[in-house]
Amino acid sequence: MNNSLGIYVHVPFCLSKCAYCDFYSLECIDAKGGEYVDKIVSEINRWGGVLNNPPADTLYFGGGTPSLLKSGQIKAIIDSVRYSFSLERAEITLEVNPGDELSDFFAEVKKAGVNRISVGMQSANDNELKYLSRRHSALQVEKTVTAARAAGINNISLDIMLGIPGQTKESLKQTVQFALSLDPQHISAYLLSLEPKTPLYKNKEKYVFPNDDEAGELYLYTCELLKKAGYNRYEISNFAKSGYESRHNSKYWQGADYLGLGPAAHSFINGKRFYYKRDINKYLASPTEVFDGEGGDAAETLMLRLRLSSGLNIKDFANKFKLTDIKINRLIKKAELLNKNDLVRLDGMVISLTDKGALLSNAVIGEFLNCLG
Repeated sequence: MNNSLGIYVHVPFCLSKCAYCDFYSLECIDAKGGEYVDKIVSEINRWGGVLNNPPADTLYFGGGTPSLLKSGQIKAIIDSVRYSFSLERAEITLEVNPGDELSDFFAEVKKAGVNRISVGMQSANDNELKYLSRRHSALQVEKTVTAARAAGINNISLDIMLGIPGQTKESLKQTVQFALSLDPQHISAYLLSLEPKTPLYKNKEKYVFPNDDEAGELYLYTCELLKKAGYNRYEISNFAKSGYESRHNSKYWQGADYLGLGPAAHSFINGKRFYYKRDINKYLASPTEVFDGEGGDAAETLMLRLRLSSGLNIKDFANKFKLTDIKINRLIKKAELLNKNDLVRLDGMVISLTDKGALLSNAVIGEFLNCLG
């Protein structure tokens, strides 16, 4: 596993809040954007000293809507990370909203080092986009991808959402086919989660959502369509052409160290987890980490590794955590049972989830966690 650090920068600004979104964001930028970027740069420099300037090989701008920042502000952040953490041969990802005009912006951030974009497409059906209160159309997604490639950014990821009100297999097929027509290197396909306090949750009685079985069929159908198109499901919700798996997000699932900056950002450094509160004013005044416990134990490692299609090597896992023969045998017998039900594959001593198992991942992983008790 690569031991280089991953760095995440949260950009908590949006022009409007999507109906389903529970991420920390504010419907403003002008009043605080410059001050916020200055604070992020200051924190990057501070953490470089605290951690003794370790090398980082991924940088991810998430949000919110990072593309609301000015290209010069993106450059300032990248330059500060490069100064403190080297960023050699790095994957630098920027989330963008396809409803904005980004041609000039892409040209400038490409010069600054951005080499991957993640586009919040969600659907190619304009009615479904309205349910989600997205500001863009399918046509604007195509224009965004075209503009990125014209600027020389050729590593492109598209987000697709499953389980949208009114979504059917036919409308989902149209969305997937539209995404494939843009020839992205990576596709993320997420089942919609109704989060309390979001507008979609508060008004859920007004909509007709696919039930659990229907949503499950949508997920399995997506896996089928993307597999036929040459995209490997390397994680429960993530699909990529060979060699284009997200290097940054893979750090989360592989138990690698990552540093998160900004309100609501989480970190995992040297076996310890911490985060910043969801409050931009407190972050601007005095960024204070909140300790969130130890990480990287056997249970967490099992859970994260089983999210990946590469799976869990029982022998390596047992050696690392000094498992007893009893626990090893429990894992193997459980894998054999779940293999018969087409929920996992058992290839020698490696356990991995099938598409059906990935759909039921919480329950399946829970079965394995019980083996460690």
